[in-house]
Amino acid sequence: MFSPPCGQSHFERVISSSSSSSLSSSQITSTGNYHHQHNTKNALQKRKAPMKLFAHPNKNRMRSNKKAIDNSNKPYTPWALDLALIFNWTDIIDEELREEKKSLNIFLDGANIAWQRGALLRKKFKCRQFPLSAGIIEALNYEHWSNHKVIAYLPKEYVIGELPNLCDGGGLATVNTEHVKYLQNGIWVNEKLKALVDEGKIQLVERKEGGDDDLTIIAEAKAKDAWICSNDQFRDHKNDKSLPFSGGRSLREFSRLRRFECNFLIAPGLDEKMLHAMQSAKGWEPKVGWEFDAFYKEESEKKRRNIVSSSNSSSDDDSNNNSSAHGSGRNDNPGALNGVLPFYAMPHEVLPCYFEPVPTTAMIEAKKLFEKKKDWSPPFVKKE
Repeated sequence: MFSPPCGQSHFERVISSSSSSSLSSSQITSTGNYHHQHNTKNALQKRKAPMKLFAHPNKNRMRSNKKAIDNSNKPYTPWALDLALIFNWTDIIDEELREEKKSLNIFLDGANIAWQRGALLRKKFKCRQFPLSAGIIEALNYEHWSNHKVIAYLPKEYVIGELPNLCDGGGLATVNTEHVKYLQNGIWVNEKLKALVDEGKIQLVERKEGGDDDLTIIAEAKAKDAWICSNDQFRDHKNDKSLPFSGGRSLREFSRLRRFECNFLIAPGLDEKMLHAMQSAKGWEPKVGWEFDAFYKEESEKKRRNIVSSSNSSSDDDSNNNSSAHGSGRNDNPGALNGVLPFYAMPHEVLPCYFEPVPTTAMIEAKKLFEKKKDWSPPFVKKE
């Protein structure tokens, strides 16, 4: 059994054991400090190492990276510049910059815009509602888009077809014959829109299953890096496999960045009394109803004579044939307007109504961020 040397206390034995080791107590303390300093230095080196740039939902994490937020010296993105041109944001882009004539592709959802104008007039004047060609024409001729290539995509039956679907049509009692003319066999044509088709400003789309015009305008806008003017958010097409997107999420992102909306503004202070005065001053009289189309009137009279002269037809057959000759819808009824003026047929000089592009909420928020960059300069500006 081991026994300590005589007369050596426990404390002395500990000191003796420490002195016989390879390191002294002072060296141990020094070594401990060395390891602590070494670890601290490594931690500082790690902190100074550049952070990886990546998208992360934690905004505070992104704020810690100066490179991620230090973009004050960078120019606006093309998306920001296009927004300023589309909406005529004069506080961001002035006349000198606009004269650089940057051209954008802007595609109009013609059906949506035509119905938008009709809905506004119905709400204002309680008149009949139809898709109106004036809405499309005003959008195509919007004064701040003169430098851009603007094309309206429109279902074919809005330009040539039967009255219920035709712009400025609705029915035999409501058709605006200043714009719409009868062809034959129940087919009418909107001559105002047909002229724009011939000029290449309107692209006609065949509707097979409904919504085909939406699919066409989305696909064309994606292929040609164009902007879409429509109040339709295209949510019905998120699962459509024919579109050039990887899925509904990709389509929503495209719609959020590339689709803006529109509105129509009626000159303030207009009421029925004022419109009567303007109508008299301009000498305008509406030509609404099939009686104003000479060709249709002639054809309908021939049909009526044939019905009366046919001795083999029963009275029921007579009434059915007469109904088919003059239509059977509510807009074919002679009292369809119910004494209300055809405000939808009034030209711009009588009823001033203006087209206006409207930014989405996301675009308005983006504008606020753009305005904070005081040193922004568009990339196409010539530098001396």
